Amino acid sequence: MSVSSRIYFLRLLLALFLVNGFSHPAFAQDSIPSLHKNSFKPAFDFDQRFSFIRKKEINIWGARFGVLVNEKFKVGIGAYFSKDNLKSFAIDSGGQPTYYAHRNLYFYTGYFEWFIFRYKFVEFSIPLEAGGGKSVFQVYDNTTNVLVNRTAKYFIPTGAGLSLSVKLPPVGRFKPTRWFGINFLAGYRYCAFQGKFENLFPHRFETDYNGFFWSVSAAIFLDRFTDDYSEWHHKRKQQKMQNRIDNF
Repeated sequence: MSVSSRIYFLRLLLALFLVNGFSHPAFAQDSIPSLHKNSFKPAFDFDQRFSFIRKKEINIWGARFGVLVNEKFKVGIGAYFSKDNLKSFAIDSGGQPTYYAHRNLYFYTGYFEWFIFRYKFVEFSIPLEAGGGKSVFQVYDNTTNVLVNRTAKYFIPTGAGLSLSVKLPPVGRFKPTRWFGINFLAGYRYCAFQGKFENLFPHRFETDYNGFFWSVSAAIFLDRFTDDYSEWHHKRKQQKMQNRIDNF
């Protein structure tokens, strides 16, 4: 990352923290008080990541499933994959490509995401993750499309980032729009234990997958859905009780 990019990233982080100091109705807390001491709500996130591997930009597709605990943090698991078609890396005497290759990534992570703030239309958090995965490199003959080599290696991805989510408001009395929004994520990925424990892990993966990643994707706020459903269910229950009293 260049010096100018680092300065920009630090300025962005400072601006996000300053937002936390404002007191405005748009930044009011966005949750229905729980009747229980502890609250657990489902959480789901799309997680498409843009990254560079061997100086080539690739897309890593994924999703996260977890639980929002006490409106303060999320824990869960994520699943990711990437399929990358590589250009021919060998040329025959006639100047024609000899082989082509595919590089596929598959990995899973467990994550912990701590919220710095959660407001009505915006929330800011720090996600941390660690997991395991596999890289599959397949080489094909360009003429016959026959697989001539396959190499599968394992790696342990870890990562940390900054996540900013913008939530949509309801449209009049139509609440479902507030279940959706946009998420912005920037972070750094590091593959742990590279070159270590060779005797225990002979198929360890020496990789240059380390690096920055970023993401812009749609967001679904299942906690808002459960809040609205609980509110609707409570009102419906009260209405039924009132109808019984009126008809008594």
